[in-house]
Amino acid sequence: MDVIFKRKTRLPFILMVFTCAWAMTSAIKQRIYVRERLSPPLDIELQTINCSAVQVRWRIPWRHVSTVTGYKVFYTVMRNGRPASSALAVNVPLSLDVLAAVKFDGQTAVDVEVGSLRPGTQHVFSVGAYGWAGEGRPSVPRRIRTFAPEICMSPAVPSQPRVVSVSDTEIKLSWQPAEREGGPAALRFLVSHIRPGVDSNWTSVEDSVASSSVVVPGLDPDTQYQFAVQAVNSFGISPPSTISNPAWTLSSQNEGSGIVGLGYPGNHNLSEEEASDVHGLRHNVPLRETFIYSKETSRRSQLSSKTLISDTGGEEEKISSREVRKTTTPSRTTVTGPILLASSPHPDKVSLVSTPPSNSTTSPSSPPSPLLPRPPPPPASAGGWRRGEEGRRGLHDLICEDTVCPAHSVCVDDFQSGGSRCYCALGLGGEACSEVVMASYPKFHGFSHIAFEPLKKSYHTLQITLDFKADSDSGLLLFCGESDQGEGDYASLALIHGRLHFRFNCGTGSGHMVSGRRVTPGRWHTVSVARVGVTGWLRMDNDTPVTGSSQGDYTKITFRTPLYVGGSPNVYWLIRTTGTNRGFQGCIQMLSINNRMMDMRPWPIGSALSGADVGVCSASVCADVSCAHGGTCVTSSTDGYLCLCPLGFRGRRCQDSFLLVVPLFRASVRSYASAPWPRGPHHYLSFQELEVVFLPGAPDGTLLYSQDTDTRDFLSVTLAGGHPELRFDCGSGTAVIRSEAPVSLNEWHELRAWRTGRAGILQVDSQRPSHGLAEGAFTQIRCGGPLFIGGVPDHSSTQSQTGLIQPFTGSIQKITVNGQRLRLPQDLSAGVNLDNSLHPCMGNPCLNAGWCQPRGPGYKCDCPLGYAGKHCQQECGTYGMNFTEPVALPQFIGRSYLTYDKKDILRRVSGYSTSVFLRFRSFSQDGLLLWRGHMPLRVNTDFMSLSLKSGALLFSYNLGSGVATLMVNGSFSDGQWHWVKAVREGQVGTLTVDQSESSTGRSPGNMRQLNTNTDLFLGGVKERVVDAQGVCMWGLMGCVSHLSLSPTHHLSLLEDAARGRNVHTCGT
Repeated sequence: MDVIFKRKTRLPFILMVFTCAWAMTSAIKQRIYVRERLSPPLDIELQTINCSAVQVRWRIPWRHVSTVTGYKVFYTVMRNGRPASSALAVNVPLSLDVLAAVKFDGQTAVDVEVGSLRPGTQHVFSVGAYGWAGEGRPSVPRRIRTFAPEICMSPAVPSQPRVVSVSDTEIKLSWQPAEREGGPAALRFLVSHIRPGVDSNWTSVEDSVASSSVVVPGLDPDTQYQFAVQAVNSFGISPPSTISNPAWTLSSQNEGSGIVGLGYPGNHNLSEEEASDVHGLRHNVPLRETFIYSKETSRRSQLSSKTLISDTGGEEEKISSREVRKTTTPSRTTVTGPILLASSPHPDKVSLVSTPPSNSTTSPSSPPSPLLPRPPPPPASAGGWRRGEEGRRGLHDLICEDTVCPAHSVCVDDFQSGGSRCYCALGLGGEACSEVVMASYPKFHGFSHIAFEPLKKSYHTLQITLDFKADSDSGLLLFCGESDQGEGDYASLALIHGRLHFRFNCGTGSGHMVSGRRVTPGRWHTVSVARVGVTGWLRMDNDTPVTGSSQGDYTKITFRTPLYVGGSPNVYWLIRTTGTNRGFQGCIQMLSINNRMMDMRPWPIGSALSGADVGVCSASVCADVSCAHGGTCVTSSTDGYLCLCPLGFRGRRCQDSFLLVVPLFRASVRSYASAPWPRGPHHYLSFQELEVVFLPGAPDGTLLYSQDTDTRDFLSVTLAGGHPELRFDCGSGTAVIRSEAPVSLNEWHELRAWRTGRAGILQVDSQRPSHGLAEGAFTQIRCGGPLFIGGVPDHSSTQSQTGLIQPFTGSIQKITVNGQRLRLPQDLSAGVNLDNSLHPCMGNPCLNAGWCQPRGPGYKCDCPLGYAGKHCQQECGTYGMNFTEPVALPQFIGRSYLTYDKKDILRRVSGYSTSVFLRFRSFSQDGLLLWRGHMPLRVNTDFMSLSLKSGALLFSYNLGSGVATLMVNGSFSDGQWHWVKAVREGQVGTLTVDQSESSTGRSPGNMRQLNTNTDLFLGGVKERVVDAQGVCMWGLMGCVSHLSLSPTHHLSLLEDAARGRNVHTCGT
């Protein structure tokens, strides 16, 4: 029974084993079949594209259509023939279109570009398929190497183009292509040009030039141009070349239509009834394109597109231009910005004619100022010329297309009077627009305007204040909006029939505010307008503000046009928006936007980007003013003047002379002073230590400033909102270090600042020091310019990152640079409008020819030899000088000294040998015992000194070829008497202290004699001296009892002294 049961149970088990074996066999066969069907693709090819990319190509076989859904490209870096990292994969899924193409054609090629590879490195690639049944085996690996880095470089910058005028519309250019070692040569060149003073941006040509010279046709006659060239190869475009020297096209009397520039229709008086039809009238006028630029846009190099034809056979190629916003306007105008390397669109087609290279050069005349180009004689007009109200605004009978305006002026069609008008560009004036006009206080004539950058960050909140004097009862003062014709968002301020009208529109309806009082012609008024969201207000002088709101729910304004002041290039079309189509007539002397004062002079000196027909309100203020003693008259307002008086003079017209003791600076009269750095520029490259004692009278101002004109490195110490700030730039980025707390006004403060490389420290009084670090990698500052104190001659000419806002107001009584004190005012080399501050030293409290030294609100007296006491009132004479009390031994207090000038004494401390024997005692670890040499110490000049440093005694000398320093360590500042003997024979020196400790040394080089013509100083000097290690030495605080210059020549310390200061009696 058991046997039968066992047989029955084995049968199912055997069947189950056979079933599993059959299933496994089928699976293996199917897997093998699938792998055979998912075989690698066909004809795999590799091609290097550049330094970091490889193209992989393969063909999809027909059998993959039903089983493959994509491919994977595997690659890895090879090093020494072996994989250097794990393999990476790029997934390439197949679309239905590709699979359908395979079914139709039988096979289809796939191209894949693999990027981000290492340059000049060998890689191995393989391709494998994947599908619904899994992944197939990859193809046989193939190796390929990316290009070396030097092969993929863009071309080098071509040389500066040489320019030659060919005709009235053509200029020939030639240049030398630059070769870069190992890199591909330039294939073609791109040419761009600009008209200085007219264009704000560079106009680029679209056709490339294959040769190294070209003739540029289609230019304006009698016009100045500058050119730049860029090289192009298969890997990129080079930076622009150095800008060429200016070149003028030849004069033509019969061709051209004037200079396209700033302008707008003249003073057109539309009635309020006609104003409703102004938008319909726009569409009946031929449209022109106006290109609007902000200052930021004009500061970048932008090359716009222009179609050009070259006869070299090269095909036309579009050069991509950076985005330039365009609007349409019915006047022939172009709003331009400052003259920089930027682009400017041109409406016409220009062709280039390529010429063979030429070695001939033409030396152009010296280039004029880029801001104020050289004006040629005015060409004859094609039509009749009629004088306007003023000579510089001419009215022609013909439209601009048939009219030639004088150079550097703007032609604008006059839609009311007919014909056209010519306007001088910003910064120019006169009959032929040939006179320089730098208007700090601009005058507007009804046809004028100034353009500033758009109102940035003012979309929700805006505040503008200006001072103006009107000559008529109507005119546009301000306008900025979304478009030049007033469509969309805008804000405007206009004078209409004697009242001020402030309007703004956020896009859903305008708000309108009108002043309650009329403007008085010929009188100065101040107007402030502001808006926050939909709410706005208008205030004239001290009247009650008028408030109002715009319609709708929108609260933000989009400002895209420049901010126009005094008018607009399209004022003719703004009557419906602003209420007037006239420009302002009168003067503006102050403009503030969001609490920022605007300099209305042309950029880059001021903030005005462009303008037309702008005069000067204060032109005649200084005409009848004569400032005495070399003073200079400048305008302080439109009807006020200020005399800039040199050092030692003051008064309304610099008529009074005075003795400067403690300098007082005032921002209201543009005060500043300058002094040379105490030592050469190389002493301040990596380390600077500044100490300033000052009394501020205002929270903002400039304390110290210096800038190198070549490298643009700078260092400044300023007050900003009451906080002292240290700023410096080593050439790669600015460091700004600000004190934690502000300083109190009308109190004395002590500021210390250190800079070591890129690191800076600022400490004020007892505040915690503030630390900062400059950007970049540069660590040195070149101090090539003077050290300005209290201000600079022109704040607008300094760099924006310096933090210089205005001159300092207050007193400065002490400045120390790297341990050397600037004597104020003795060391000042120049200054303007300095006066004396209220200080006790002004009353000269020191008697007997003593020197009053300011110490904050107090003072100390430096007494001459023979006098002592707080005010030098105590007479302490010596034997032979008829003084009542003989002084046995001189005592020095750190700011004392005795000098000796007798020839018999000086010859013993010079020449080939020197022997000094001296007895002293000191109560300070540092101090100067004996000195002969220049002050301050010059580079590599002869000197000799005995000094204490950290309690040790030093004997130093320089014979002209290097410094020798002998040191004897010890504690010689213990207040005990010590003997010191210093002997020099030629270059060899010996120092002995207390007849036990000694040191010997030798000076470098070949010089053997000490040559100097200065006095011998004992116990200190007139000013601090920097020793051979760069450490500043103070005077001795102690006594000297004996001084011999040879074994037989003993000095009577007081009787032989020629001069002295602060010498007291030493107790025995």
